This record gives sequence, structure tokens and C-alpha cells, in this order.
Amino acid sequence: MDPLTILAAAKLAASAIKQGCELYQQAKSDGMELVDAYGKVKDVVADISGHLGNFFKAHEQLEKHVHEEELKTKKARDPELSVNQEAFNRILAQKEMIRLETELRETLVYSAPKELGAIWSEFEVMRDRVKAERAEVQRQELLKQQATIWRRANIKRKIAEQMTLIVAVAFIILWFLWVMILIRMSHTFRGQFSLPSLWCVLC
Repeated sequence: MDPLTILAAAKLAASAIKQGCELYQQAKSDGMELVDAYGKVKDVVADISGHLGNFFKAHEQLEKHVHEEELKTKKARDPELSVNQEAFNRILAQKEMIRLETELRETLVYSAPKELGAIWSEFEVMRDRVKAERAEVQRQELLKQQATIWRRANIKRKIAEQMTLIVAVAFIILWFLWVMILIRMSHTFRGQFSLPSLWCVLC
């Protein structure tokens, strides 16, 4: 999903929230209750809450999209999309999202149904908490990954050291055997110790 499509969804949600708050304030000032197309009392609070969820979902999608595109363009960029257009789409979406969030904050602070309470202040506090929790989870995951990488590297190093030791010991044994064979086959050794067979190298 491109940033402009995500932005359109955010605009739709923000517009619905603003309209819901305005209708709520108008109905309260007129002493009336809001009803839907079927004549039933409309749950404005639930309606606004649902649109709030859609807005922040789009907000998070945009942040995720921009982050993914930044990672993607480091590897390979879409040749059909110009650098200028790509940069413009990102900036436009981000600036418009900031504007929408500012308007939404003002609407919820001054015009939100009293049933919602200080929802924006509570939201900001909760958002900071969630960000801190996610950052801690990411930090723990990074530590686990680093520990796993260190363990694997340590195992590989130990295996390499053991293989080196085995090769060195095998080389020394073979070298010792070869020296013994040369000594047994030498004329000086044969003259002093007359042994008919060559198979008993160390006898």
C-alpha cells in the first residue's frame, strides 16, 4: 500500500471523528439525541472510538511503510518510480499526517464527548508507554541475537582449535613414525642391530 492510499484512509477517519464530535456537541446544545438511519440512538462514543482506531492504524502503517521503503531502497529501488516522486510522496504523506494529528488533537481536547474524558492526554501517555515497552522488547531481542551469534562463533572457534590440535598431534605422530622408520632402515642401525624384518619398526 503506497503512502498516499494510507493517507487517504487517515483523512477519512479524521473527518469522521471531527464530524462525530461536531454532531455530538450540536445534539447536546439542542438537547437532542443522535439517531441512526433506523431511528435507533447512535452510540457516538463507540463510533468515534472506532474511527480513532482506524486513524492510528493508518498512522502506524505510514510509519512502517516509510521504514520499509528506506530499507528497500538501500538494496534496490523501483526503476519506474523517480527519486523525486518517491521522496515527494513520503514527505507529503508525513506532513499531512502531522497536520491531521494536530487537528485531531484539538478536536478531541475541545469537542470530544465527555464520556471519552481526557482521551488525548491519556493516549499520549499510553503511546509513550507502548513505545518504551516495544523498545525494551527490541533491545532484549537484539541481546538474544547477539548472544546467539556469540555462542555460534565460540563453538566454531572451539571446533577450529580442536581440529588444529588433532592435526598437530597426528602430524607429530606421523613424523615420529617416519623418523623411526628412517632410523631402522639406516645402515648404521642395521650394522649394530641385525633384524631381518622391516615390519617391526619400533621393536
